[in-house]
Amino acid sequence: MNGIDWLRTLHTKQLLRIKNDYSKYFLYYGYMIYELDDSSRDSGIKITYEELKQALSERPHIPNAAETKRIRQIAAKQKVRSHQSSKF
Repeated sequence: MNGIDWLRTLHTKQLLRIKNDYSKYFLYYGYMIYELDDSSRDSGIKITYEELKQALSERPHIPNAAETKRIRQIAAKQKVRSHQSSKF
């Protein structure tokens, strides 16, 4: 299994964790070796930053904290509460 196929099997949260935790490896080397099993040296998968970006681009957008707050504010303004009177 190559890197991009393996990345596509992961959850988006796992992809973001790899991106954040191993960003220095991607910056210095352009790739990283992700060890799947600690008992063998041959069990690592080579992942390039381009493969990681491609796998993330195939996923739906995940809003950050500011975007999520704005979405909740808009939804709260549009919500009609039962204690409010309806005016025609």
